[in-house]
Amino acid sequence: MAGDREGIRRRFEERLLLSRKSSGNSFITLASTPGGTASGQLSGKLAGIKDNIAVKGMRMTCGSRILENYMAPYDATVVERLTHSGAVVLGKNNMDEFACGSSGENSAFGATGNPLLPGTVSGGSSSGSAASVGEGLVDFSIGSDTGGSIRCPAAYCGVIGLKPTYGRVSRYGLADLSMSLEGPAPVAAWGGEELLASVMDCISGFDRRDQSTASARKTECVRQLDSFDPSGLNIAVPENALLHCTPQVVAAFEHALSFMGDAGATVERVQLKSLDVALSAYYLIMYSEFASAMQRYDGLKFGTRGEGYTVEESILNARSLLGPEVRRRIMIGTYVTSAETRGAWYERALAARDHVSSELNDMLKSHDLLAMPTMPSAPYRLGERINDPLLMYASDILTVPANLAGVPAGSMPMGPGLGFQLVAPRNGDESILAAFRYFNRRGWHW
Repeated sequence: MAGDREGIRRRFEERLLLSRKSSGNSFITLASTPGGTASGQLSGKLAGIKDNIAVKGMRMTCGSRILENYMAPYDATVVERLTHSGAVVLGKNNMDEFACGSSGENSAFGATGNPLLPGTVSGGSSSGSAASVGEGLVDFSIGSDTGGSIRCPAAYCGVIGLKPTYGRVSRYGLADLSMSLEGPAPVAAWGGEELLASVMDCISGFDRRDQSTASARKTECVRQLDSFDPSGLNIAVPENALLHCTPQVVAAFEHALSFMGDAGATVERVQLKSLDVALSAYYLIMYSEFASAMQRYDGLKFGTRGEGYTVEESILNARSLLGPEVRRRIMIGTYVTSAETRGAWYERALAARDHVSSELNDMLKSHDLLAMPTMPSAPYRLGERINDPLLMYASDILTVPANLAGVPAGSMPMGPGLGFQLVAPRNGDESILAAFRYFNRRGWHW
C-alpha cells in the first residue's frame, strides 16, 4: 500500500509539473498535494474538476473574477465519491465564465487552448475538462453539460464525453448555469471507455442532498461495456439536423454511419421536426434560470464586498466584475421572466420544451439510438465568433435537444475536431459507452 501511495505521489507531481509548463491554460487552480485513497476502483487515476464543482479547500471561481478568492467549504457529491474510489484531483479546470459560452473563450482567466488543433477554440463551457484530457494531463475530468457543454469540447478536442441522464448523477456542489438542464458530466481520452464507465459507476446513483436523484439507480456501465451488438439495432438519423452542418461534418458523419451499417445496424432517416424550436426554447429557459441563480452573486452572499460599501454599492461593485456574456444572459433572463413578458416568452418556451421532449422520447421508443453530428462545424479560429453571440449560440443546435428531454447523449471523435453524437433513451447511459467501446475495439478510424 505504501508503494502504491508513493507511485501515485510521483505521478501526481509529474503531471503537476507538466500542467504548470503547459501553455494550454486548461487549469485555473492546481492542487498542492494528492488526496484520495490508495485503493479503490479508480485508484491512482488523476482527475480534473470543472471549476464550478466544489472541491473542499480549493478555489471555486466558476471562471469569474467575482469568485476569484472563494474557497469551497465542502466536496461536491461527485468529488466525494471519486476520491473515496481512489481518484486523485490534480486541479480545477478552466471554463467559460459561469458556463456561459460554447468556445472556451469567456473565462476571466483567459481562453483555453485546443491541444488537438492549436489556434482554434477548445469548445465550451467545459473547455479545460476536455483540453486537459486531450493534452494528457489527467486521465479524466468531470465537467458539466447544460446544452452540450461536455460534448462540444469533447468533439473539438478529440476525446469522448458523456452527458448522463438528468438526475442520474448528483448536482450537489455544482454551481449550475440552469438547474433543470445541467448536471455533472465526465470526459476521457478516446480509448478510455472503460475508465469513463468506471467513473460513471462511481458517481451515479441516489443522493439524499439532491432531490433530482430521488429515483436514480447506479449505472452498470462497466458490466455492460461489451454488450453492444449493432446487428438488428435500429438507429434514427434526423436528416434535417444535417442541413445545419458543413459538408466536412456531413461527410465524416456518413462515414461513421456506414461503419454501423456494415456491422448490421439499420439506419432510418427521419425528421426531428421540433429541432426548429429547440434552440430558442433552450436559450429562453436557460436565460431565465440563470438570471434567477445569479441573484446570489451580489457581494453579500457571494463575491467580494468592499469595506465601507453600502448594500447598493456592494451589488454594483460585484456585478462590475462580471464579463459581457454573463451580463447579457442575466439581462435577457430578467426580461423574459418579467410580469409583462413572461407569457409571451418564458411560458411559451416551456411549452416548446415539452414538444421537443415528447418528440425525442417518442423517437427513442421506436429506435434504439439516435445519431447526429455533435457540432455542425469544425472548431473555428480563436476570436472568430467572440463578438457574434448569435452565431455562437447557433452552434448548439444539435446538442440542446437531449438536455431539454433529460436523456443521455455522448460524443466520440469522427474526425479531427469533429464529433459523432449518440442519444439514448432515458437511463440508457450504458448503451452509449458500449457503442463507443464497439467503435474503438473494431478499429474505427476517421
